[in-house]
Amino acid sequence: MDLAQNEYRCHTCHKLLFKGVLVEGEVEIMCKSCKEVTTVKKSQFNDLLCMIEHCPHRIHCPSAKN
Repeated sequence: MDLAQNEYRCHTCHKLLFKGVLVEGEVEIMCKSCKEVTTVKKSQFNDLLCMIEHCPHRIHCPSAKN
């Protein structure tokens, strides 16, 4: 899969917490460096359902049947 991964960093010390694609949901993670708890909320559900062929928000999934 060729999705661009986002970097999620600690809000306090800006250390990298994780990389990935968070489409829908909430992740709570503790920074190993400063012990601050960071909550990441994401909702891109409507962007993934775009039916316009050349929409910039549409994510191509090679395993999906057209």
